Amino acid sequence: MADVHAEGWTGKGVKIAVVDTQINPDLPDFQGADLTVAEGSACVGKDPSTSVASAGAQHGSTVTAMLIGNGTGVAGTKGIVPDASVTFYGVGATADCDPLPEVAESKLTPIMWMIKRALEDGADIISVSMVEGEVSVPGSEVLAEAAAKRVPVVAGNPNDVFKEGGNPAAMNSVVGVSAVDSDQKLPIAALGVENVVTNTTVVAPGVNIATIGDGSDPGSWDVSGRATGTSLATPLVAGILAAAKQKYPDATGNQLIQSLTHNTGADDHELQYSDTDGYGYGVASLRHTLSKDPTQYEDVNPLLNKDVGPTQEDIDEAAAALASPPAAGQPSPDGIGAFLPVIIGIGVGVGVLVIAGVIVTVVLVRRSNRTQRKGQS
Repeated sequence: MADVHAEGWTGKGVKIAVVDTQINPDLPDFQGADLTVAEGSACVGKDPSTSVASAGAQHGSTVTAMLIGNGTGVAGTKGIVPDASVTFYGVGATADCDPLPEVAESKLTPIMWMIKRALEDGADIISVSMVEGEVSVPGSEVLAEAAAKRVPVVAGNPNDVFKEGGNPAAMNSVVGVSAVDSDQKLPIAALGVENVVTNTTVVAPGVNIATIGDGSDPGSWDVSGRATGTSLATPLVAGILAAAKQKYPDATGNQLIQSLTHNTGADDHELQYSDTDGYGYGVASLRHTLSKDPTQYEDVNPLLNKDVGPTQEDIDEAAAALASPPAAGQPSPDGIGAFLPVIIGIGVGVGVLVIAGVIVTVVLVRRSNRTQRKGQS
């Protein structure tokens, strides 16, 4: 990344929304960074920021530092886009999450609620290192709005397809991210098999990554651990899109996603995709994506072939609604999906810490023997 930063591509001027559990914004990692913590969470009594080194706060702090960290913290995390403007949206959910009245009234899940808030606040890119269970299709209206506004939503896949929900990553229009190790192999999930997630968009490094805190709950901010998970790969992909947006400000969010998928790996190649092998379009590449002008690609979201989520018709309807706001005195349409408790989980070191349901960092202790692919550069 150092050479990319030296060329000036540091995400400056790009607004990234991070949706996660909690964060400690006072850590050394964020000194000098453009970081804002949005007020309010989705659950009663759960603040978005905290000085307590809970598992959730360690997780949220780590994934945010992977975007804008200055490298001075306990894990030495240097962000992929250190000059980007990040707003952190703390879901603050726990296993017994009592949704705020406005969240319950909206009938959106806490994650979707926060994505909607980020859209309303003008985010350019939204990064979600969380997963939740099944969401009814009407709840995807938030994603239709994001696609209509051409705001890429990047989300981590489940780390264990046998146990965890897959949304929002599994939904149409969303960039679904999985983790690979330094040999570009998928980690091992349950039952001793690779964590192959169908409908993956891209993969990125997310194995044995240094974390802020060691996953103890509560723990200490003065120690670092190691973790594996799609949570850790997700901000890297969001950062690639942010750097590309800075370099090519005329490109739409759709074109940025197109460039991400066309320019995986280190070398030029024809567009390649597999919806079954867990790699999708391949290994996301910062340098390769930055080397291509995204405006050459069609201004269409290429991720509308999944099983659930907004269709192109839904996106077109959302775009029309945005162009014609409701008359004075008439409420704006809200998502009508059913609210379900969010299950968030975090894994650090060699264990799994269950907090609010499934935060996407789960430590995996075995590695696959998949043939090495060419890729990250």
